[in-house]
Amino acid sequence: MIFFALADSRRRAILEKLSEEKKTVGELADNFSLTMGAISKHLSLMESANLIYKTKQGRKVYCHMNFDIWKEVASYISMQAKFWDNRLNELEGFINTRG
Repeated sequence: MIFFALADSRRRAILEKLSEEKKTVGELADNFSLTMGAISKHLSLMESANLIYKTKQGRKVYCHMNFDIWKEVASYISMQAKFWDNRLNELEGFINTRG
């Protein structure tokens, strides 16, 4: 779910804004020229993926970046990088013995 949420460039741009500071749903909609319905769909998907969380202060709903999830993402990417590095080294070794 995380990588599906990150696949959309608008959601990545929203996350970039949220990495600077919390924003209201309305502020995000204005920043990206999206309707409230469209921004709500993006935010719901990112919230389901635990990339963001929301808090309510009075009548305003604030969105926050969930920085803890990035530790999990970094760990997964690191694991994949090691796996593919090893596989590519094996392939290079095989090619060198054939050449």
